[in-house]
Amino acid sequence: MNPMLRYTLTSLALCPALLAQTSATATGTVKVADLSNREARPPVMPNSEAVTLKATLDGLPTWDGLNGVLGGTCTVREKSVAVLVGKSKADLEWPDRLAIDLDGDGKFNKNEQLELTVEEQKGRGNTKIGVGKAIDCTLKLGGVELPAKVGVMARGDTATASLQFSNYLEATVKLGDVEQTIAIVDKDQDGTYGSAGDLWTARKAGDNNPTSAYGLSGMRERRFDKDQLLGISVKDKVVQVTATPATAPDAKDAAAHRERVEKLWHERFDKDRAEFYKARQLDEGRPLATAPIQWHYVSFDEGLAMAKKSGKPLFIDVMAFWCVWCYRMDYTTYPDKEVAELLNGSFVPVKLIQEQDLAGDYKKLMDKLEARGIPAMGIFDGDGNKLHFIGGWNKPEDFVKELQTALDAAKAKK
Repeated sequence: MNPMLRYTLTSLALCPALLAQTSATATGTVKVADLSNREARPPVMPNSEAVTLKATLDGLPTWDGLNGVLGGTCTVREKSVAVLVGKSKADLEWPDRLAIDLDGDGKFNKNEQLELTVEEQKGRGNTKIGVGKAIDCTLKLGGVELPAKVGVMARGDTATASLQFSNYLEATVKLGDVEQTIAIVDKDQDGTYGSAGDLWTARKAGDNNPTSAYGLSGMRERRFDKDQLLGISVKDKVVQVTATPATAPDAKDAAAHRERVEKLWHERFDKDRAEFYKARQLDEGRPLATAPIQWHYVSFDEGLAMAKKSGKPLFIDVMAFWCVWCYRMDYTTYPDKEVAELLNGSFVPVKLIQEQDLAGDYKKLMDKLEARGIPAMGIFDGDGNKLHFIGGWNKPEDFVKELQTALDAAKAKK
């Protein structure tokens, strides 16, 4: 046999994924993510920007003749977009006027001054709030038109406006005998679908739960779907889906997803950093770590084996991509110098993420820790005996005390 032919056949035999790879294409349709219809919920949550509205209006454009004016800004396509609500009459309980700088030119034109209908509702703890009916509008920024819905929720002397960019591209493809609905969100807001900064998801018939931005995949990431890796590309709204047999997520794709989700949360936390640190009495003078925590993304059993070999206790952080307080730990606590040095030097630090748990460890650990919610942090010896449990978000100095308690328990057990 020709040596080159023998080499080729051997290579193909060792790479069955290449032979079994399948693909399909379909032309996508732009749809609106409408969450109001519970019987036919969209595959994705609307892409949105929240704007905190306050009485401090420094640097904001004004709308004369209004009472009780509240305003704020958000950034869309690197432009500062101002939003303002107010009352046309002083005796009104709720705002009835809304202005939004749709073109980002720093002023409110007549077509940017809108009537607002607010209805009274009961919030948490029976608190009275005003909820504004969503208003359709179109932002025109940097040569791109972005259809949006603006909603307002008012409470006391503050309010929040939400800009929802609900459009997404949807295509249905058939891979083998299974139909997959592909949804692409214009996350980078460039007016197109499929550019590098966009996000996507795939779901099969019968899945009625919209995926949030934290669960979506990046355009360059492949998505693990039971026994295959799905990858997509988009050109002129034509979606191509490629499926490759697999037994687990690709490590590079999984790491990229973790990094992107953390960035999304940290961008959100940057906006309320000053208020959060003040409310929680966090000491911003505490030194930050020079070396980040060396997290291991492994199963519980693999973590125990590492702990047994090293002679150090296993520290495992049980979390999920959707968990705000889990990422508060990543933002405020784990970067602390004392915390990071303790976890790196005295423990084997492992993160268990619900969405990337293939071994069924999430439920097992929640039961072991008797945890009611996440973040849930457990410390175990190499034999799997629980030494200590830490529940919920902790400020750095309190967390250090918890870690010391765990170390004391580990020493007492030896």
